[in-house]
Amino acid sequence: MKFNTILLLFLSLSELGFGGMQFGDIPVHENGRIKPLDTFSRNQLLSMYEKRSLKSDALPGNNNIQKMEAVDWLLQLITHPDNNDAFHVFNIRNPQVVGSLGLEWRKSHVYNRMEVLSGIQHQISYIADIQGKSEEQLTEFDKQMLRVYGNIIRFQELSYSFTCLLPLISIENEEIAEKLQVEKGEKLSYFQIVRNIDAINEPLKALLNKEEPQWNAEEREVKRIVTLLNDIGQDNFAVSIKIIPPENADDEAVWLSPWEIMDSRELGEKQEKLLITLEEYIQAYLQNDESQMVSTLAKYESLLKSDFGQLLSVKNLKTESWMNHTKLFYKSMAFYLLSFILLSLSWVFKPELLRKMSFVSLLTGVGFHAYAIYLRIIVMQRPPVSTLYESVIFVSLIGVLSAAILEYSRKDGIGVFAGSVCGIVLHFVGFGYANDGDTLGMLVAVLNSNFWLATHVTTITIGYGTSLFAGLLGHIYLIQAIRSPEDKANLKTINSNMFGATLFALFFTLFGTILGGIWADQSWGRFWGWDPKENGALLIVMWQIMMLHMRITGLVKPMGFALGLVLNNIVVILAWFGVNLLSVGLHSYGFASGIAINIAIFIAVEVISGLGTYFWASNRRLKLKP
Repeated sequence: MKFNTILLLFLSLSELGFGGMQFGDIPVHENGRIKPLDTFSRNQLLSMYEKRSLKSDALPGNNNIQKMEAVDWLLQLITHPDNNDAFHVFNIRNPQVVGSLGLEWRKSHVYNRMEVLSGIQHQISYIADIQGKSEEQLTEFDKQMLRVYGNIIRFQELSYSFTCLLPLISIENEEIAEKLQVEKGEKLSYFQIVRNIDAINEPLKALLNKEEPQWNAEEREVKRIVTLLNDIGQDNFAVSIKIIPPENADDEAVWLSPWEIMDSRELGEKQEKLLITLEEYIQAYLQNDESQMVSTLAKYESLLKSDFGQLLSVKNLKTESWMNHTKLFYKSMAFYLLSFILLSLSWVFKPELLRKMSFVSLLTGVGFHAYAIYLRIIVMQRPPVSTLYESVIFVSLIGVLSAAILEYSRKDGIGVFAGSVCGIVLHFVGFGYANDGDTLGMLVAVLNSNFWLATHVTTITIGYGTSLFAGLLGHIYLIQAIRSPEDKANLKTINSNMFGATLFALFFTLFGTILGGIWADQSWGRFWGWDPKENGALLIVMWQIMMLHMRITGLVKPMGFALGLVLNNIVVILAWFGVNLLSVGLHSYGFASGIAINIAIFIAVEVISGLGTYFWASNRRLKLKP
């Protein structure tokens, strides 16, 4: 009853409104996905600064701000492009790269645009040379230099993306001001003048038919305006922020940046209203008019819902922004850590109370964990198991849930121990993958099937989670056999739990592998092709069948069965991550790099800890015999 109440509470939160639209909720199109500006800005900052928010070392020194969110940084950047050197956002940790750019070595490792740009200008010929090389030909120094070069280009693009919407052109002539229906001295944007160009068409034509000495004051003013337009127009390279949706939501339509709108493309009525509203927001921001900013964003939200509702979901955009700020996975990690600490303290004093508190903490962590995955499903409209990052957080949830069920039945702390360790370790791995960029990326074509994601991929991923949970129980059995070899009742119970978890894992890995073969038959025309990923899944099934047969026939005793499950963790990790190192096969969409050392360390730890505890426990048992 309590669990159902908690579950309903979490699910009901997803139906709550998130208030009015914020600047970070504005949709932008990047890498085939519509995402909020908040996510976009975090990914851009992560690429340069290696963090998703600015710390004090990157901020201007003349303020008391200790932290700045990425979306606020982006807003500062696009509204004050001439002040962008105030931010030290280029994180360069390679001493050779720092030296080659002529920069001083800093403990903070961060530099501003002008410092990096000045160094890059002396390396242009070298950069042009290595840009033509393949990935295999590049040294680590080459890769780092290309990364810095790419980041400086990206920063320049971001800075000048909205200059066509900034009020940069003052109108100094009374007649021209009257034609443009503004006050003399008022500043207009490039976009305002372009869309009202017909109002000054007459003096504009006169410039072409008269010599400069014959120009009157009105015509000289138009000439000045045209010169400023040309100067601002030099920023038309800045097209990385695709913020204007297509007029019609068809498959071939593309999103446009503000500067792409300015290059004489046909502008739809709905697009123009949206761009004008965005311009109004920027001007309200520059004037520090908060009430106008709020009303303008409300208007922007209304336009998105009425004119582009078939193309995007404003609610999902707000949900994603909210997820970015609340950091639910970090909260679940914190509760898993607290659960482990409380359980550890329970071994010293007040065992019953602290064990219950640790279990509540574990369940709270599971709640945040499950709710975060649920929101990801809502945002992406698909099961959350399509990338290595998503599979890690999903496997983590399955492992912790299995441990929570074990604790509910046993009430002795073993489930809490297994769940907290599983949650902490896999969350830590997941955070590493999250630092690679957008964790809500688009699917490759072969995975673009919600039916098969909800069946094969989800099933096999549950198999990974339950297999690792069974392996963790193997560790626990061997540790208990060392700590309390005389407590046969407890060891028998853990042995039964290992057996049940292995059966459960075998069901999902076997069923998931069969479903994968059916999917492969539909997608690639063959049920089985001895692909590395397929072989890995088959190895898990075969290892688990082998261990179950050996246990049932008595070829291995409980300690041998526990050791086999520990070694099964190695098989699972090799099937889950290891085959990615081969860079071959039709499952190449899941490949990752830079994990060989981590896998080797994991294998070494499992082999040493598994064999070490096995022989230790065996010696303890022999000493107990009369």
